[in-house]
Amino acid sequence: MGFIIQLAMLFIVGIVATSGIIVEFQNGLNFPIQLVVTQNNVAPMLLATIPTGGARAYQLPKGFAGNFKHGWGGKGVTLFEISVQTHDANTYYDLSAIDGFNVPMKVYAPDGTRLEALHSSAPDAYLYPTDDTKTHGLRGDGRFVVVFDW
Repeated sequence: MGFIIQLAMLFIVGIVATSGIIVEFQNGLNFPIQLVVTQNNVAPMLLATIPTGGARAYQLPKGFAGNFKHGWGGKGVTLFEISVQTHDANTYYDLSAIDGFNVPMKVYAPDGTRLEALHSSAPDAYLYPTDDTKTHGLRGDGRFVVVFDW
């Protein structure tokens, strides 16, 4: 039942069309990850606590726009940001270290793109708000794997 409730937290109230976008989070660090999701215009919420060696996967609805992070801090956190078919048929995603860095993240996208944020000046991550060359796009469905690990 808990998994169903967690999935429901990702959906906006009402009928929501699902997408073929799945995001799997894996914890390779030596401490639990508090996976917090923040959707645009929705308060942040704890989605899961992922133990060392654990993983969780979620299917995102069309129109989802938000980010995932470890912990509740508003500043000094590494973010995986994703928008699923919000204004066209593409899914856009990136890593962000604009407000700082708290855990290493690696993203493996369905199209083979690999992003890493292993420190606060990670070249694959947004480092300032207009660093738009760091946004990546994907047409179609697929599975993203986000790994918390060095």
